Amino acid sequence: MPVTSKNLNISTRVMTLSITSIFVILVIGNTSPKATVYAHLSGPTLQQWVDKETGIKIQFAYKPEKPIADSPTELSFSVQNLTTGQHIKNFRASAVIINDFQRAFKFLNIPVVNGDFSLKYSFPDSGHNQILVSINKDSFGLALASFRVSVSAPFPPPDIVAKSIIVGVVMPAAIMTAILVLIKKKSGQLFIK
Repeated sequence: MPVTSKNLNISTRVMTLSITSIFVILVIGNTSPKATVYAHLSGPTLQQWVDKETGIKIQFAYKPEKPIADSPTELSFSVQNLTTGQHIKNFRASAVIINDFQRAFKFLNIPVVNGDFSLKYSFPDSGHNQILVSINKDSFGLALASFRVSVSAPFPPPDIVAKSIIVGVVMPAAIMTAILVLIKKKSGQLFIK
């Protein structure tokens, strides 16, 4: 096809339109409002407390997934605005952990700057634990939340299990055998014919 001024004019228009389209997409695409993504808690242990009156959401998660008594557990909390999802900032938190035996352990006046805080705690006993969290800002109570954690008993070491079997089964059997042998010996019937 020979190059004519008409073909050249169409090519120039297509090129101009393409460049203009790319420019408009780039400019408009970059001027749209940005969505801010906040990192919050997640995972299989996640629990959430929502207070619609104050507009606060408190998320709670713990690690490991299956806490064991007398082993450290990390308790993590995230306090957010219920509407925007943004972290509530600059407040004080308190946590009280109560177990099945009504024993309580307190963490009081924890300063929280960015909305997230965590505690390291070793649950002293297996069973169910309730964690009460209060959020206060400027001497004013913002929220009160409650969460539950089930704690397993620690696994006994294998040598203790082996010793338990020896003491609980083998030793009584050996003692009973010795007693039967002595009884038979005294009666003169050691061997049955």
